[in-house]
Amino acid sequence: MLRTIVFAIPVFGWLLKSAYFGGDREKVMFVINMALIWLLAIYLFGYPAVIIPAVAAAGLYLAALVIFTAGDF
Repeated sequence: MLRTIVFAIPVFGWLLKSAYFGGDREKVMFVINMALIWLLAIYLFGYPAVIIPAVAAAGLYLAALVIFTAGDF
């Protein structure tokens, strides 16, 4: 269900669907396209296009550290 919704998103969903069902070449092209889209965002929006993903990644890393260290294994 979620996969169908994500694949229905224009452009990104189409690229993701091609990478998911395709071969190695489609996976490599997906990564290259995502990098180029990010570089285009940096060109168009400037500094915020660099900072927002970095802040989001820092929050995810902090959450992962809390989950890994607080668990009873």
